[in-house]
Amino acid sequence: MGTELADSPWRTDRERQQPRSAKRDAVLTAAARLFTHRGFQGTSLDDIAQSLGVTKPTLYHYVANKEEILFECVRRGLGALRACIDEATERGLAGRERLRAAMENYAGIVTSDFGLCVIRIGEDPLSEPRRRELRALKGEIDVEFRTLIEAGMAEGWIAAGDAAMAAYTVVGALSGVGRWYRPENRAAHNLEDAVRHCIEMLMRGVLSAPSQNSAAVPSRAQPGPWGETMSEMRREVHFGNRVVRCFTPRRVHVAQLLADVLAARPDAEALVIGPLRLSWRGLHHAVCKCAAGLKQRGIGPGDRVALFMDNSAEFVIVVYACAWLGAVAVPISSRARAAEIEYSLNDAEAIALVCSRHLAEFVPAPVALRSLQHRFVVGGTREGFELFSDLMQAQPLVQPHDSAEDDLAVLLYTSGTTGKPKGAMLSHLNIVHSVMHFVQAMGLGPDDRSVVAVPLSHVTGLVAELYTMLHAQGCVVLMPPFKSSEFVRLASEERMTHTIMVPAMYNLCLLLPNLQEHDLHHWRIGAFGGAPMPSASIEAMAERLPNLTLMNAYGSTETCSPATIMPPGQTSQHRDSVGLAVACGEISIVDDDGNEVPRGEAGEIWIAGPMVSQGYWRNEAATASEFKGGYWRSGDIGSMDAEGFVRILDRKKDVINRGGYKIFCAAAENTITEHPEVIEVALVGVPCAVLGERVHAFVCVRQLDASTQAAALQAFSTERLSDYAVPETWTIGTEPLPRNLNGKVMKRALRDSLHVAMT
Repeated sequence: MGTELADSPWRTDRERQQPRSAKRDAVLTAAARLFTHRGFQGTSLDDIAQSLGVTKPTLYHYVANKEEILFECVRRGLGALRACIDEATERGLAGRERLRAAMENYAGIVTSDFGLCVIRIGEDPLSEPRRRELRALKGEIDVEFRTLIEAGMAEGWIAAGDAAMAAYTVVGALSGVGRWYRPENRAAHNLEDAVRHCIEMLMRGVLSAPSQNSAAVPSRAQPGPWGETMSEMRREVHFGNRVVRCFTPRRVHVAQLLADVLAARPDAEALVIGPLRLSWRGLHHAVCKCAAGLKQRGIGPGDRVALFMDNSAEFVIVVYACAWLGAVAVPISSRARAAEIEYSLNDAEAIALVCSRHLAEFVPAPVALRSLQHRFVVGGTREGFELFSDLMQAQPLVQPHDSAEDDLAVLLYTSGTTGKPKGAMLSHLNIVHSVMHFVQAMGLGPDDRSVVAVPLSHVTGLVAELYTMLHAQGCVVLMPPFKSSEFVRLASEERMTHTIMVPAMYNLCLLLPNLQEHDLHHWRIGAFGGAPMPSASIEAMAERLPNLTLMNAYGSTETCSPATIMPPGQTSQHRDSVGLAVACGEISIVDDDGNEVPRGEAGEIWIAGPMVSQGYWRNEAATASEFKGGYWRSGDIGSMDAEGFVRILDRKKDVINRGGYKIFCAAAENTITEHPEVIEVALVGVPCAVLGERVHAFVCVRQLDASTQAAALQAFSTERLSDYAVPETWTIGTEPLPRNLNGKVMKRALRDSLHVAMT
């Protein structure tokens, strides 16, 4: 599978007598090697001619331009694959052996001169029409594998599933070996080991035989709910008048998922945090005791129970206890402060609050919380709070409440541009479909272990990791606030296979000088969202962690996490995309009048499906404004190509994305404007290589004195805003902020002035 240097057929008279085909091969090989090492843009036809010792006019006898060389590299690989399959058939190979031979051959193709060239260059240098041509040509490789896989499913030696997505996965995984391989840095045996490992994982995963799959929960669910899927689907009416495409069969409510895993894997590890390790039996027992304790205090189905905690075992217990009891969990970010906490608790009319001891000081006084009847503190005593340990003294509640699937399960508050947080209502139907999407798209199962490095109070930590691992029947490993060194240590020690983080967190891991010292070979799924993953990060992850599959996931609180997921192995080919709509989801790109635009054109992204929230808690105006005909209006500007890949182009809403934390500018601006000396404020994002964006504030004040210095305004903001929303840099003056004719602050002009000042 190695790459050898080719001699020029023009060096001697005898060599010049070689046939035209041999000379064309030499041109293509020389060009591919130059493209790989110098880049497409950095290599000219003159360079290619010089490397072969010929003139440029001679070169034109064999190739017309550089694009032709790139396309020919793909054609050569396609031809070699087809020849291999034909040869295998002629040799009498059939079934899994023929498929294995094709995969081994394709691994050789992607690590050859031609394959490395195609992988390194990608599509970036091409125009959009030529990109479509190249994708279509590459798609023929998928077709070859799909044909083999469809035959396997029809003949019964591959488990039934989505053959097209399985082919996507095979091609993507083997191409990942090509992205990792550097001939100058990798020995032949390293490459052979990587190929062998990759093929074995595919054979045990998407290409597994039917006998290897469990009827209840697959050890590796078929990854890819798009197109023909493992789960049947049908149209159903939910939330009164909304028609959505749903999986069938499915679980009705979250408590059933907990009962399933208790029956299937009672002694398997369910939860790890620090020295604490709980089996599913132990976790279920704690959940039932907590549910009984809440019930003893008069809390029942539909009542709201707030959680104000860092990632902890108690958080997990209370969330699952709410599902068991039929109550509604109301997670509140541990970074929220008094005003946000007061609003969320009062708006939700929460009856109970479970709070970490070190956060109790931020909870408003009882007189400010009109509905709150019970306060519990975790990790010590606090005046006015009952001990959480007292809540856990009740006899376990054996039978769960039989919630309806449209019943409210979780109320998650998401700030809006109006400045008032809105409670997104997440039902059992929403959660069950979201976790089914994740499990099937990522091929998750009981052997998976997910390190939760994001807050459980956020939809990503709660749904995409905690609830998803519940459905997968895997193990959740919790960590305190993220630190890259601690994360990789924990990932290694706990044999992590899966996690979801924002790109900034991956970047911080890549900056660790001792990353390679940690054993991360179990890590196979690295999902990300909240921001694009830089190409340099994708390439660095592929080089350092060749077994890792990066998968973008796009969604929001209102969509109960995933609206799109990148199919396995496709991240490199579609770096600017957030993936395909999830199986039961529907995405429409519309203009300002709500009319769908043609594929490829930009518009606002509207999202529908059984995972989409029914609306905002007791906020009819916001629900009517942001939900139309079963679709949620995301406020993001994007496009969808002919293959269904979605791209995010801009944010219609005024939001700053700081390391995955969304800062809604209007809300933060309104808070800072409460300062008696502040007239107006405008927040803008400053590009940051690690976090994506940082927060800069432009402030117009009444007068410049000690009370309006940056330090004073920062202290004022720190007391009232979540820490990630506090501006880090300030421009303070007495001149009014620039406005357009309609009276709106011209943030583009402010960004431009800031850019000039920083350069």
